[in-house]
Amino acid sequence: MSTNESTILRKEAAGRRRVAALTQGIHVPSTRFRVEQHIDALSLLGIDINHEPARHGAYPPVNKLERLNWLPCAVADAALRVLRANKSDVCLLQRELVSTLHTVERMINCPIVFDVDDAIFLHKRGRSIDAIAKNANLIICGNSFLADHFSAAGAVEILPTAVDTSRFVPVSGSTSRPVIGWSGSSSGFAYLESIQEPLRIVLDRFPDAVFSVIADRPPTLPELPAEQLRFIQWNEETEVQGLQTFTVGVMPLSDTPWSRGKCSFKMLTYMAVGVPVVVSPVGMNGEVLAMGDCGLAAISSDDWVDSLTTLLLDQDRSATMGIAGRRIVELHYSRDVIAPRFAELLQSVR
Repeated sequence: MSTNESTILRKEAAGRRRVAALTQGIHVPSTRFRVEQHIDALSLLGIDINHEPARHGAYPPVNKLERLNWLPCAVADAALRVLRANKSDVCLLQRELVSTLHTVERMINCPIVFDVDDAIFLHKRGRSIDAIAKNANLIICGNSFLADHFSAAGAVEILPTAVDTSRFVPVSGSTSRPVIGWSGSSSGFAYLESIQEPLRIVLDRFPDAVFSVIADRPPTLPELPAEQLRFIQWNEETEVQGLQTFTVGVMPLSDTPWSRGKCSFKMLTYMAVGVPVVVSPVGMNGEVLAMGDCGLAAISSDDWVDSLTTLLLDQDRSATMGIAGRRIVELHYSRDVIAPRFAELLQSVR
């Protein structure tokens, strides 16, 4: 290597930022979609991410006896990760390093970026979350509801959760039968239970239709006809294919502070694959709906029945909404749009 080449490489290295991302684990959605999917793009933009996921899980075991061993292990692991993070230019946190507690975050001696995509300040963890936020140099929030809360703690910027639009893509053609679909963690099954009655009415009207659930385990929805309920085991490799089978994607929510903290990622993935949506217009869901004719809002049971019926009957309107939804995601929520802004924010912290 020549002297000039060595000089260029040193200058490039000097201009790069080293960011230690202390996340809850490699399979956690906030890790996958707010950190991991951006690593390659951020590298091209001068940001080197050193990912340090929790080795013992983000949350304590259900068995209380096992927690006696988990807690010291989790604290020790968190402390080691913080010591390594202190060699970086920036430390990126997403939640407490030890669930519900404000512990070794106090040991961080480099600038902190606190990235939040849920209303994690609610319930018993709130005091710890607010303490971490007050010590952060920058708080990045997934939506305006979260930003409003954290604005009292310090500098706040809104950065939506990005969708990889090169992976979540529409497919041509239609399935052999209409599919109303939902995808998510089983922790959200309560939302599905709340719309069982309108779903049953719609499935009665459309006997060839199915309600498809993509999740980590099957839901319990006794009001729905078993022959019209389909469960697909979630798998990272096939999650997009499952969404592409949907005729309509649904995202029911209750109008609560926790729901208003949701970042509409489920809705955005439906839209990215060209599927029209029927959603509760709660929090960010309503903001996305207002951006274009990508779907319908539903509040009451009658709303759910009417909206789903409309989209199942009117294929032309559904197709138009699917195209509009895809365009909204490409313009505002794609990884290509979000990653450069993420890089700017990480570069700005001193």
